[in-house]
Amino acid sequence: MFNSAPSREHDAGARRERLLKAAAAVFAKDGFEKASVRAICLKAKANVAAVKYYFGSKEGLYREVLLTSCREKMDKDSTVTLTDGASPEDTLRRWIHKVLSHVLFKRAANPLKSQIMAHEMLQPSPCLNEFITLAVRPFHEELARIIAAVLGRAKPDDECAIYSHHIVGLCLHYDHCRVFVDRLGPPVPKTAPEVQRLADNIADFVLGALTSRRTTQSKPAPRSKKQS
Repeated sequence: MFNSAPSREHDAGARRERLLKAAAAVFAKDGFEKASVRAICLKAKANVAAVKYYFGSKEGLYREVLLTSCREKMDKDSTVTLTDGASPEDTLRRWIHKVLSHVLFKRAANPLKSQIMAHEMLQPSPCLNEFITLAVRPFHEELARIIAAVLGRAKPDDECAIYSHHIVGLCLHYDHCRVFVDRLGPPVPKTAPEVQRLADNIADFVLGALTSRRTTQSKPAPRSKKQS
């Protein structure tokens, strides 16, 4: 049906973008494993050979879809860090507000990305480790450093990493479980002032817990008791 050689077409850039757009829709619907290159090319109105030409393979195409949005986000958004002179407590408040704003506004505006990540949670692709290295680990490690500073510790430890997961979970809950939150109430915030109030509420809760442990020595993660 589409028999023009990709390298000979004048709109090579436009075709590549069509493939990326079509791939995002198909991967969001079917996930990496079940997605068909033929279905992607049909949607993009491109030759099946175009995937190999532009991306090398289906995995290469998926990798580009998964990581491109991360690169764009990193170019546009600055990370909240401890290096700007603010107190650890104020830095943690800003970190929570930034992440909550992202998950409620930016992720909601890009449902395909959220659907792709939902597939990753159920069936990780070969690209997930690279995604974590590029997009997740830097934010997680910076959060752990902020928490360590709030606790008065010289550097993050395993307990700080566990608290990082707790805080991220509190923020992501309002995105992943929004249909439940809306029905149980109060509904998920939809305006900037509402998000700010929720961020402040989460920050108050987190800082209260962390402050109570400020003079507590680092302890290993608790182990569940074996049943006799």
